[in-house]
Amino acid sequence: MNNTAFAVNCKPEITVSRAVPRMETIKNTAKLFGLPEHLVRQKVLSGEVVAISAGRRYLVNVDKFAEYLNSNKLSAPDKQDVSAEYTGIRPIPVKI
Repeated sequence: MNNTAFAVNCKPEITVSRAVPRMETIKNTAKLFGLPEHLVRQKVLSGEVVAISAGRRYLVNVDKFAEYLNSNKLSAPDKQDVSAEYTGIRPIPVKI
């Protein structure tokens, strides 16, 4: 039996259970999304976005960062929430 015939026909199959995340530096992530670097750095340091420390640099998971930006929405204030005490001119209480 010829052993080389088996070696030629055998191909190891590698299956990856998860996709490899796309990781970028804070600077590249900010450029990619058109955001200031300090905003991305603040979100990373506060733990609001998924990132890892690689030496002195942080690598941001770009896909998770995009999900974070798409999921956070600012709600418009209702007219009932805005009252005279927060806007406009208001009287100062006088203590006698």
